[in-house]
Formats: sequence, structure tokens, C-alpha cells
Amino acid sequence: MSTTTNKLGLTKPEFTDEIEHTILALANNFQTIDDDSKTYVDAPPTSGVWPSKHILHANQLSIGGYLGWVNIRSGTAAPIWKSLTSYSNGTVIVPNKDNGHFYTCIQTGYSGLTEPIFPVSNSGEVQDTRGANQWNPNHYYSINDISFPTTDNGRFYVCIQAGESGDVEPNWVIVDGATTYDKNAVWASYRIAKWRESGTAVLYRPFGKID
Repeated sequence: MSTTTNKLGLTKPEFTDEIEHTILALANNFQTIDDDSKTYVDAPPTSGVWPSKHILHANQLSIGGYLGWVNIRSGTAAPIWKSLTSYSNGTVIVPNKDNGHFYTCIQTGYSGLTEPIFPVSNSGEVQDTRGANQWNPNHYYSINDISFPTTDNGRFYVCIQAGESGDVEPNWVIVDGATTYDKNAVWASYRIAKWRESGTAVLYRPFGKID
């Protein structure tokens, strides 16, 4: 009768076992060994669902670096949010500062210049236009100021040439990256991206610092 090893639970066939049983047992052993083998990467994953205690080992080792990363929270991996970046429906991200959640883009568009305050409530939503204000006439705007038209058109506009706005609201262009001239100020157009809280994010932390 076959027995199993203590650590990995590998099957140790006996010579009295049937051939088919022995082959299946060995195949399972190989799979178990492969699953338990070390994985070497350059950085933690930015996609997929991963369990806690998942360990990844660093491809490159250096003084001051780490042996690898361990996931301390089961969840979904995603890239970190970036400013003024085009995102499509279904794209997922995590905030720059971990808050335990990941977010799904629910409206194709561009992120703003400043990271939004992401909601932590279940399925909470946020528009990616932090720091934006409604356009005002005869107002001095600096580069990277963000404005909304007085009539919502689903876009935000980034000042790319500082100056005073006109006394009449301009005809806002609705093509991504295209410019609107507003007396002395010039604006670039971007469609607004929106995000929805979508669940728990993974949290990989480095381990084994090399002194």
C-alpha cells in the first residue's frame, strides 16, 4: 500500500500498486512539486487574483535590496493609478497609497492631474477630476489649472498656456488633446474617466533585506 511524504504529501507507490495507479500518483507528485517550486520575477504582479502567503523571489539581488515579496492580503492585483492617462472601460487600478481596494474604470476617459480620493465603500464611484473648478470669465489661469465648462459635456480642460480667460465662455472642443483658445489662456480637452470600487486588492510586501 502506498504512503505519503510528511511535508508535501507526495505519494510513495509500493511495488504491489497497479501500474495505472502508480502513473497517476507520480503525475500528481510532479504537479505538486511544480506548484511548490519558487517563482522568480522582477516585480510583484499587476494583474490576476492571488492568495495570501503567495511568495515571489527576486530575479536580481543586490545589497540593500530584498530576496522577494510576500502577499499578505488575498485579492486582485492591478497597476498603480497614473495622472493624465487614457483608461478604457474595464481597466483596473489601485491607488498610489494602499487603501485595501482596487477600482474598475466604468467610463472610458483620462485621469486627472491629481489622484482622486477613492471611495472605500462597496461599489462607491468617483469622477477622476480632483481639483477641477467651473470655468470663470476674466480670470487668470495658471498652467495645469483644470476647468469644467458651465454646461457639462463630460470633459475637463487642462490649462496648457497661462493667461486670462475671456469675458465670454469659449466654444469648447470635444476631441481628446485638442486645444481651445480662451483669450490669453489655452486649454487641452480630455474626456472624464470614472471609477468604481470593485473589491479587495492584494498587498505584496518585500522580505529578506540584504545588508
